Amino acid sequence: METLVLHKDKLKDFLKALGDVRLVAPVTVAGKTQFCEVADIDAVELDLNNYTATTKKVMFPQTETMFAFRSTPDGVKVEEGGPAPKTVVFGIRPCDARSFVTLDPLFTKDFNDPYYMKRRAATVLIGHACAEPTNRCFCPSVSGSPAGTEGLDVLLTDIDDGFHVQVVTDRGKEAISGAKSLLTKATEAHNKQKQAADKASAAKIKRSVNLKKMHEILPKAFGLPEWKETGSKCIGCGICTYNCPTCHCFDIQDEGTPYQGRRLRTWDACMFSEFTMHASGENPRHDRSERLRNRMLHKFSYYPRNLGFISCVGCGRCIELCPVNEDLIQILNTVREVCNE
Repeated sequence: METLVLHKDKLKDFLKALGDVRLVAPVTVAGKTQFCEVADIDAVELDLNNYTATTKKVMFPQTETMFAFRSTPDGVKVEEGGPAPKTVVFGIRPCDARSFVTLDPLFTKDFNDPYYMKRRAATVLIGHACAEPTNRCFCPSVSGSPAGTEGLDVLLTDIDDGFHVQVVTDRGKEAISGAKSLLTKATEAHNKQKQAADKASAAKIKRSVNLKKMHEILPKAFGLPEWKETGSKCIGCGICTYNCPTCHCFDIQDEGTPYQGRRLRTWDACMFSEFTMHASGENPRHDRSERLRNRMLHKFSYYPRNLGFISCVGCGRCIELCPVNEDLIQILNTVREVCNE
């Protein structure tokens, strides 16, 4: 893994050297950190707080047109979208980069989702190591790290002299090739600063959850009365799912006139009351506690069983943003305790 150094006063030049790409990066919008498509490089900021909005929209937009259709004298014409633009996501946190590794098998198992995959193939992820984890982060509990490289092409870490730059993949090496003149080879001193920064950030994470055999424990807990008590607080707003980097449920709708229209894919959420509503009017998960239980089972039991790993990267957004203070860690700890595991 090649290691380089970029001085902070060269950051804007570094971004310009990425070339003619769609740049998605952290900016301040209404006082909040957001990841947006950036036209003005001067708006990019790396010294911002950890962001609450998920970056999954880069590969999996909240609303996207799958295709448009219109009636013509020659029959129905279907118009599909073109290729995805070459994109660089700059400043993404390691947990969010890792979320795409979690989503990849979902969108490729048995069938390759062309909409997700074309964006994935056209996107390079340049990460920024998490120097100040929040009090809701627990990425080490799910085999992550504030300085992890899984899913990334390049990782930047704050050090005394600027940024320590790890080139993780060949795609990353190619993406930053235009910035060669701005980068210098990392010395042993730089690498030691990087190691110290990684150690310091990891030490700031105070929350954890024991997930050993959780995929086996949760099914045993299916009928526990504690689900009713825990779920009674839930208001079904869906903020936990919409801001989760690994939640991926969607709905498909057609809209238009009898002569033209389009097919849309939009995010959905298993916490919504109509998510499991049948055409007959029957709803097998009509109660919010049942939907909360399903979400826990899906992330920590069904997903591991079907795809080999849990569907959580430990970002803690669901804990921070829940308006009624539902806490994923407390829920899982309660399940383990009640099941005597």
